[in-house]
Amino acid sequence: MRSELLAWARTPGSPGGTSYFERQLADPEQVALVFAYAHLSLARITREGWRFLWWTYGLNGLLEINRYAEWFDVNDDERAAADLVRESLVAGYDPVSGLFGEYSPQSQTFELLACD
Repeated sequence: MRSELLAWARTPGSPGGTSYFERQLADPEQVALVFAYAHLSLARITREGWRFLWWTYGLNGLLEINRYAEWFDVNDDERAAADLVRESLVAGYDPVSGLFGEYSPQSQTFELLACD
């Protein structure tokens, strides 16, 4: 069985970077590390990764992890929540509908992908 890549970070001492799968992202400390790298523009969370994070931690859990990692404003949960949703949409996952899609930065709209 092949695991799906959920996130990747360019990390010191690891020439190929660090890959994160379900096992790693099931640990909130690892998620905080990914968030901290993302804050420095050194990490990317895939749309599948966002789906996993939303399902595993929910909004309150992600806000708590954000407070530790300081990716987004730690003093304003509403703004941090909006930023988490935006990052998720940009990556291609809508946490409200639970569906994948494509985000257009120009129009700031999210189009759901057609089902097969």
